[in-house]
Amino acid sequence: TAAVFALVLVCLVIIASCGPYQTGMIRQASPAQRDAPPVDAFVIVTIDTKVTPEKCEPVSKNCAAIIKELPPIETRKTGSGMMVWHGGRSFILTAAHVCNDEKAPTHFKYPEKNISIKLRSENKINVTGVDGVAHASTIVSINNDLDLCALHAESVRGGAVMLALGPPRVGDKVHSIAAPYGLGGESLSLIFNGRYSGIRRGMHCYTIPTRPGSSGAIVLNDNWEAIGSLHTAYIPLESIGMGAGWQDLKLFL
Repeated sequence: TAAVFALVLVCLVIIASCGPYQTGMIRQASPAQRDAPPVDAFVIVTIDTKVTPEKCEPVSKNCAAIIKELPPIETRKTGSGMMVWHGGRSFILTAAHVCNDEKAPTHFKYPEKNISIKLRSENKINVTGVDGVAHASTIVSINNDLDLCALHAESVRGGAVMLALGPPRVGDKVHSIAAPYGLGGESLSLIFNGRYSGIRRGMHCYTIPTRPGSSGAIVLNDNWEAIGSLHTAYIPLESIGMGAGWQDLKLFL
């Protein structure tokens, strides 16, 4: 009957939309223990955004005249990320605000001329590893409270780091690989060192230089295992970065 056919069709759509998750459920072998910086697991995350005027809200003569003249606006931003393995699965971890900007404008308004235009934003996310090739990726999961995002890129070939068995202690030596201001690539990996310095106002602090483009960088212990991430720079002191801790990564993964 038509009702049965509709039900089957809905189920097929649901299954199809969950395709990437199904492939991710295959258990992967844990990565080997490392004795050197995991540059093969690091990626630069690039987000290309295209903002296009969609429609006038409300419709007015002034708006109708100007919307035809407005060109699309294209922007690009970069962040840092790393392939992290935990519980039989690997994902590229970065910062949530790198994947999705909650502050992106939804409307252009010019009240004096009675103009309000709804904007449509389209994002394309690519990750570039040590092979120097940009790979299309999709968001698997995002947590804005923890500022963490998991990406899946089918064609990426590289290593992964493990989640550490436990959190660092204050004073422990830590490391990160990042691309501040997009500085990184096929033959360049910026490796930073510092100390875990504790937690303040819910954010873990690391004495690791952090600047725009460093967001999403995974913080590693001396065994090159993940123990946190960077998502916020402390502007007055350039050698301090703040972000998620080990518990946050474990909860998110």
